[in-house]
Amino acid sequence: MIIPKKIAAIHDIAGFGRSSLTVVIPVMSALGHQTCPVPTAVLSTITGFYTNYTMLDLSPVLHDYLSHWLREGVKLDCIYSGFLGSAEQADIAIDFIDKLHTPLVVVDPVFADGNALYSCFDSDIIPAMKALISRADIITPNATEAAYLVGVDSVDNIESACKCAQVLSEHGPSSVIITGVPDESDKVSIVVFDKKENGFYKISNPYLAHANYPGTGDLFTSVLTAHILKGKAPLESAAIAADFVFMSIKDACESKAALRDGVPFEPMLPRLADIKGLEVKRILL
Repeated sequence: MIIPKKIAAIHDIAGFGRSSLTVVIPVMSALGHQTCPVPTAVLSTITGFYTNYTMLDLSPVLHDYLSHWLREGVKLDCIYSGFLGSAEQADIAIDFIDKLHTPLVVVDPVFADGNALYSCFDSDIIPAMKALISRADIITPNATEAAYLVGVDSVDNIESACKCAQVLSEHGPSSVIITGVPDESDKVSIVVFDKKENGFYKISNPYLAHANYPGTGDLFTSVLTAHILKGKAPLESAAIAADFVFMSIKDACESKAALRDGVPFEPMLPRLADIKGLEVKRILL
């Protein structure tokens, strides 16, 4: 029997809508891995498309939660961090990463989109995320988050994304993957920087208008991480993840799924093991 890889998923959980742990757990399970949840916050719904949602910040218990794991001597194959309930939680996650020394650390610095911080954060989250990404092997910010982390006004084309990716790699990550980068008039791309090769790559798909589904970043990074844990390289895993997310969004659009429900990816899960991935192109700057 193949022993499942264990992933500590440091994410929030929302009661309604697809994001964070309600995305991470089924994706990891579908690809044969075990998710060990580290809930950072409990929300009644996802934060987009809903008003007056409730949010319980679990910062007061998070340190003791992870300290218990350390005392029990748990062994993990990966730490995968996403939405944090507060800037304080970044320090707790850093301490956990430093003490556990897992083979793989993936950080999706979830704090902004659409050129603005999420409403539950203030500017303190930016230096906190900068510190956290310094512990990561792979980071997956979207274009807005990359701009905030580097300190530029925007990342709105392939060239600016490449520049930001290289700067972010200097903080520590060996692979920087920036999602949601505008590319030409009818495409959106993922820009990948491989620090070891000093190479830039892009993975593009057609832009789908009116398809601003929440949780797609969680879906992308979960598929990416799951395939890396199965032995694939980050670039190949990114191509597979991009393909899966695009197909899921396309199906959601065709079925007219409500935006606030998130992408209905569940019927697509049986196809995860068979996806070959979107085309990867090397970028020459």
